[in-house]
Amino acid sequence: MEFLQCNAPAPVVDTEAGKVQGYCTDEGISVYKGIPYVANPFTPERRFQSPQPMQPWQGIKVTVSDWPVPQPGRSPAQRLVGRAGDLTLNIWRPGNAEGKLPVMVWLPGGAWIREDATESVYDGSVFAKKGVMVVTVNYRVGVDGFMHFAQRPDNRGIADQIAALKWVQHNIANFGGDPDRVTLFGQSAGAGSVAIILGNPETKGLYQQAIIQSPPMQWLSPAEATRITRQFSDNLGIPADPEAVAKVSFDDLVQNVLKVGEQIKDATQWGRLSLGGTAFLPVADSKIIVRSPMEDLVMNDSNRVPVIVGSTDSEYRLYLMPGSELQKITDKDLRAVINELSLPTGAFQAYIKNSISAENPGDVYAQIMSDYTFRMPALYIAQIMSRNQNTWFYHFSWRSPAYNGLLGAAHFVDVPFTFGTLHTKEAENFVGINPPQSLSDSMNDAWVGFAKYGNPGWPKYSDKDKKTMFFDTKSYLGTLGDQQITTLWENFRF
Repeated sequence: MEFLQCNAPAPVVDTEAGKVQGYCTDEGISVYKGIPYVANPFTPERRFQSPQPMQPWQGIKVTVSDWPVPQPGRSPAQRLVGRAGDLTLNIWRPGNAEGKLPVMVWLPGGAWIREDATESVYDGSVFAKKGVMVVTVNYRVGVDGFMHFAQRPDNRGIADQIAALKWVQHNIANFGGDPDRVTLFGQSAGAGSVAIILGNPETKGLYQQAIIQSPPMQWLSPAEATRITRQFSDNLGIPADPEAVAKVSFDDLVQNVLKVGEQIKDATQWGRLSLGGTAFLPVADSKIIVRSPMEDLVMNDSNRVPVIVGSTDSEYRLYLMPGSELQKITDKDLRAVINELSLPTGAFQAYIKNSISAENPGDVYAQIMSDYTFRMPALYIAQIMSRNQNTWFYHFSWRSPAYNGLLGAAHFVDVPFTFGTLHTKEAENFVGINPPQSLSDSMNDAWVGFAKYGNPGWPKYSDKDKKTMFFDTKSYLGTLGDQQITTLWENFRF
């Protein structure tokens, strides 16, 4: 549901840097869009540096609109979207709330090269109507967020997210939120970010629980990241240093981000990096990421908070649509990706047996890549975290009718159900025109229950019984199957 602005503005609220005033919707939700939390990181003196505190302003800043950071558009007609400026976040809260509200902080995804905290599908109004405050965060991506330079800090986009969490701790009480009841959640690169933050002991106390939706756990070594930077710079004919890159226009930068993403698909030159889907990934910098995102998650004892983690059944189908790639894949491609991933003998036969359609190599390929990119990382996170903390595991199994039913339970299809934004124009591309409202209600209620009471409403996961919530038209509690498949990944290093 898209909400209209009403005539009355939302209350003026004090933040550490100054006063802000948003607007209220016709359903009584107070909305603040575009609150600065970090000083503009695109200026010459701050470019490619760690986030810096926001400078105070005078008077009341009107916060009724927002924009993402510079990034590629999603169509050739939009070469560049977003703009440089202060980093911002957005807040939805019930206008008549009393007492301290639980807070959910959302990190949007976008393959580390895109993010937009004000996309209509991330509207927090449904959460707010149920008594939960939602904060959505913009952060640096692509070149500014994740390109590796030897003399600059890595993982600047993650550092931005951590700065936003600190902002929440210092300011959210003024909006009626409880800084001691913060649930950090995200999807795709946002979920990978949540996992990285959970693995970093210095973030202890910035949140009390987390939700990880379809986490990609790929990462780069400094040597791999250096190679990406060199390729990026060679494309532009400039030195591979921050001063030279900073002189390039944002339009050319983001177009080159896409170009490098295509170049690394050549497996003969880039090996397993060709399977990552993007050239810009978090870097093991020995600071924010000490070993790898997954290993840090295993080793860190300080952030043992309650966690929900899960994935969709057919994640990778999103990337094989709508360009008909699904129909172009051959058995040769299947064997090549299995070889690249060094999966054990018998993997080809196991995936043929367990695929949606063994007759179509594209369906089998989609399942292998779904497991590599999202599903097995989610399962592994559930396994390791359930041994030390309350953990709930889920699968999103509803098959979308989009693209003549070929999209299925793909990546991102679960997000509009999570937020209750099924009927936004953006969501219709993924869920069709008549998605089941009851499924959205059950998912959103589960997330609200977790934020409010620390329990989504189904039994915790354990290695012993593997209890899993399957979200579908008729959701049900089941046991994770495909043991033959999961065994193939037991020794894989994510």
